[in-house]
Amino acid sequence: MSLNIRNVAKAIAALNVAGLEIKDINEIPAELGVRSPSVLLPLPDFISDFSMVRDSFGGGTTAAMTITYTLGYRLLYKPIGTANAMTLTMFLGLTEMIGLIWDKILALDVLDAAHDEVVDVVPVSIYNMGLVNDPSDRVFYGCDMTFMVTEFVN
Repeated sequence: MSLNIRNVAKAIAALNVAGLEIKDINEIPAELGVRSPSVLLPLPDFISDFSMVRDSFGGGTTAAMTITYTLGYRLLYKPIGTANAMTLTMFLGLTEMIGLIWDKILALDVLDAAHDEVVDVVPVSIYNMGLVNDPSDRVFYGCDMTFMVTEFVN
C-alpha cells in the first residue's frame, strides 16, 4: 500500500481548464508577475485532515482501509490593478473560473491500477475569496479551495 497523493496532484495539474494554468507540487513559482492566464497552485499547507479507517481485519498490507485527506489550492485569478476594485465583472469571472475548476475536479478519475486502489476527489470548500497573495506576496483577486481525496486501499 502506498498513498496516491503524488498521483492525485499530477492528475489535478494535468486538468485542462480554459484560461487556467495549473501547477503541480514541484512547479510552484517563486513569483508569478503579470500573467494573462489564471493560475491554480498548491498551498503551503497542501495536505490536511488526514484520516484512516480500517474496513477489515488484517495487517497493514492486507487490511482494507479507507483513507481521506484534503488538498489545498490557491486560485490566482487576476493581479490586483487589472481593475480598481473587486468589480462585478471581476467577481463574475472569478466565480465562473471556480465553477470550471470544480466541474473538472468532479469529473476527475484517478486510479492506481498497479495497486488496485481507487481514488475519489471531490471539491469541498472555497474560502478567502477576494484578495489573495502569490508566493512572492503580490496581490491577486482569487480564493483558496480544498478538495477531499478518498482512497480505498487493499
